[in-house]
Amino acid sequence: MHDEHAASIEVPPIADRPEPAGFWDKAWPLVVLGFITLLFIRACVTSGASVTPQPFDATAATQSANALAMAAIDALTPDTPPEAVLKALNLPTVNFASGSAEIPPDAKPVLVKAAGAMKALPPAMRLEIAGHTDSTGTAEGNMLLSRQRAQAVADFLVASGVPRERLSATGFGDTRPIATNTTEEGRFQNRRIEVRAQAR
Repeated sequence: MHDEHAASIEVPPIADRPEPAGFWDKAWPLVVLGFITLLFIRACVTSGASVTPQPFDATAATQSANALAMAAIDALTPDTPPEAVLKALNLPTVNFASGSAEIPPDAKPVLVKAAGAMKALPPAMRLEIAGHTDSTGTAEGNMLLSRQRAQAVADFLVASGVPRERLSATGFGDTRPIATNTTEEGRFQNRRIEVRAQAR
């Protein structure tokens, strides 16, 4: 039956009705977001994989070693055993310029400290200043350079108050490496001055 009092409902024509949302209408924002996330992750992984190690910084390594050496030498007391004094004396780094036996300015303060520690050692103790190089250059040239560097350090220590008769200078060239010569850091470690109790 037709109810005259019923509210009339207008039904829009079929052409005007909105179509129900399909899968892509609902999913495309998530798909785009996922794609962007994937690109971001890939960029992070790629950039992380392509990071090259920082080149070895000899200046920073020298400063660090000499700061440690200064602290260790300052901590020595008259009761410190000679073996412990020698360990402290071997902490400084004298980073000579390539092919040079001239003591660099940044090594002089710690060598002055080292001289003070040497003077406090037993008077009968003799010390050998041993010079070493890396393998760059010829064996003959490295032997000569290591001797010159050892002598330069010994002369500086004498000028700083260590009796000359207590010191000897010896060069070993590249014959006693303590690290690889295939890296800059290894070569840096091999270019060194050692202080040792002289065999009697």
